Amino acid sequence: MKSFALINAKDIETILMALNDAISDMNIELRNQVKESKKNEILNYKGKYMRVFEKLKQNPSIYALAEHEVDIAAGGLNDAIELLEENMTDDLDEQEKAEILTYKNECQRLIDILAG
Repeated sequence: MKSFALINAKDIETILMALNDAISDMNIELRNQVKESKKNEILNYKGKYMRVFEKLKQNPSIYALAEHEVDIAAGGLNDAIELLEENMTDDLDEQEKAEILTYKNECQRLIDILAG
């Protein structure tokens, strides 16, 4: 079992970046025409992600989060991985691909810790 003590300030920044990426994607999705039920679902998740994002900005420690908020952070990391996979295209150069892969691996490592 991995410990939350392994999560450092750089990891918190990765979580914040993942949450921000997921929130940005939700904002884009909300600009499109979506069914009212889907819109409400997106707004619900966006609100949860925003609360966790703001809480971590105010107190950049994983221990600042309640258990359900840790789950939300893991969800944001997972959403960020999905976005990365969707946007990994052949027109990226090797350095961009390497940076994306590093970010993706960091997100997955953090999910493993948070789920542990």
